Amino acid sequence: MTQQNRIILISGVISVVLAFFAGFLGGRLATSPAGEQAPAAVIRAQRFQLLDADGHLRGRFEVDPKGVARLVLDDQNGTPLVSLAADPQGAANIQLSDAKGQDAVMLKTVPQGQQTVALFHGGQARIALQAQTNGNPVINLYDQNKRLIAMGLDGQGDSHLTFFGENQEKALQLVCKPSGDRKLTIDSKDGMPRILLGLKNNQKAALGLFDRRGKTRVALMDEPSLFLLKNGKVIRTLH
Repeated sequence: MTQQNRIILISGVISVVLAFFAGFLGGRLATSPAGEQAPAAVIRAQRFQLLDADGHLRGRFEVDPKGVARLVLDDQNGTPLVSLAADPQGAANIQLSDAKGQDAVMLKTVPQGQQTVALFHGGQARIALQAQTNGNPVINLYDQNKRLIAMGLDGQGDSHLTFFGENQEKALQLVCKPSGDRKLTIDSKDGMPRILLGLKNNQKAALGLFDRRGKTRVALMDEPSLFLLKNGKVIRTLH
């Protein structure tokens, strides 16, 4: 055991002993009905250090200068594996790391905000399950820390599946409504809709093609009717 660790360990023991005798000398030490001394020790501190049998620092329990209460548990090499934290505003998180100290699992809750459970591999986010601020659930899938797929529900019971492009823009979205409406939208890189395939009230089908500005160029209905448009105006109709 190093001299520094001996000092830390001895200081901790002295603190416990002094706290015990302070209560005893105060003449207020509680006793049980059988006359036995009841456990009566409250230790107050801003920081505790945990040492194993070999004197290695294995964790700490502290309140940092920002008021965040934190418990950190390390392996024998000092790599943090478990972290629990609660800040004064009511946010809390639990974080698990792998043997390299990289993020592995995270559980985070924010007052009146979204709650998140995230899984990582090699320190990079792979999947996140969220309850958003409005209560809507969403599952996000990531690659190289970029969201590529999102699946969720909204407050009206509509379900959606969205694929994202390389710049995080919406590329393809499928929406299903309880009313029977179905919609598949394919967008360009700048977010403009280019292709729309829909089903209205589970009866009427439609296909729409759009130019780069998002203006409708072709509309095919299930009457059947084919509409050709230019600058938003119908120029030709086929039945």
